[in-house]
Amino acid sequence: MHGHRFEAKHHKRLDSPYRRRILPPKATLERFGLKKGMAVADIGAGSGYFLISAARIVGKESKAYAVDASKEMLSVVKGKRPPSNVEMVHTDDGYSFKIDSGAVDYVIASSILHENEPVKFLKEIRRIMKPGALLLIIDWRKESLRYGPPVEERLSPEQVKEFLSKSNLKAVKTAVLNTRYYAVLAKKV
Repeated sequence: MHGHRFEAKHHKRLDSPYRRRILPPKATLERFGLKKGMAVADIGAGSGYFLISAARIVGKESKAYAVDASKEMLSVVKGKRPPSNVEMVHTDDGYSFKIDSGAVDYVIASSILHENEPVKFLKEIRRIMKPGALLLIIDWRKESLRYGPPVEERLSPEQVKEFLSKSNLKAVKTAVLNTRYYAVLAKKV
């Protein structure tokens, strides 16, 4: 773990109008291949920023797992009355998810990879993924910005690709999303 963890008491920052404008959840998930009928897991679901849109996109017949190490954050999600297909998953250590192996078609890991031991974290994500499943990593650009984690804790897309490779996942697309974030889409091969 790199040291910096987002504190639950700041959860309202995750839903700011500015963030919704520069990183619209539904459009972002659809752009990177989330579709109706997929089982989805949002690892580090936080306030449910991506989770609630993901649950709606996949539809009520599919599972949407909200995974977080913070019980406070899972309470925030519950307080938003998410769609009925959402299942809350608390992880005590941040590295073991109570989801069956090979159960998920799509994983979202937004602004969380830099907070963990990347290879250990990605290997657990890989475990829950079906063959051919997609992983969308969104993280902070490795630049000094007013917001977000310290620049020395941020990961570049090249570092993320290296960690993916070490975890037997293959990067298939990289994109700069805006002035704050980039995305790396990976596949379980």
